Amino acid sequence: MIDPRQVAFFIPPGLKKFKLALFERIAEHIAKLGGVVVRHNYGELERAAAKRIPVVGCSPPFADAIRRWQANGTRWIYWDRGYLRRVFATWLPNGNDMGIPGGYYRWHVGAFQMPGVRPVPDDRWRFLKLNGAVKPWRKNGRHIVVAHTLPDYWDLRGLSRDWSFQVADQLKRYTNRPIVVRDKESKTPLGDELEDAHALVTHGSIAAVEAVVMGCPVFVHSSSAAAPMGLTDFSLIEAPIYPNRERWLHALAYGQFNEAELCDGTLWRLIE
Repeated sequence: MIDPRQVAFFIPPGLKKFKLALFERIAEHIAKLGGVVVRHNYGELERAAAKRIPVVGCSPPFADAIRRWQANGTRWIYWDRGYLRRVFATWLPNGNDMGIPGGYYRWHVGAFQMPGVRPVPDDRWRFLKLNGAVKPWRKNGRHIVVAHTLPDYWDLRGLSRDWSFQVADQLKRYTNRPIVVRDKESKTPLGDELEDAHALVTHGSIAAVEAVVMGCPVFVHSSSAAAPMGLTDFSLIEAPIYPNRERWLHALAYGQFNEAELCDGTLWRLIE
């Protein structure tokens, strides 16, 4: 649980109109609860972070600041598009399908994604009505999909923008299977590319979460929310695992919030 009076919510410059409107709505709520809103000024945010919990998100350039916060023990919160029923989701049912136009957003303390599977009830998962989307594990796939993502992702984490292609080359040491590098903005539905896939490999693309739901084994970085459901050692690409997903799905649902929950106190009660 986080006291919203302790936070400093940042609105970065250059946001598109629809995204700026979302930031401003959340900022209005936080300000009413006694939190601080910092607009556009990175230096002001750094100063605020000395006494408050900085809230940053949606891929602005915070790589250096986050490294400093991690080094000196500063608590920070990251938020971005959610895991399930998220905004603009095209591969699984989205928020629009259940009357939540903005979908869900993930919020985590000190992490870009859910850092582990915490014990929670199943009520938030049941509310999403996604049981029918969860498919049995696929154990006879043929090819491997490496899910690439956008430059902001790599820059925020201080990683090479060629990471996906480097990993695709590394995988050739351990498998003879065909390897497809999937572009983040591909028009081919993810479900189609995973139809006969042996596994999906990625650093931390939310495609890994969706792949697990669709029954495709995953290999990811340890910081990925999908890590508990897959392996992080890519040399084991020929030996994927097929764990029980129930508790993991429950935990995912407790790490994401729709816009109403960002403004009615639900977020602050449940965030961890």
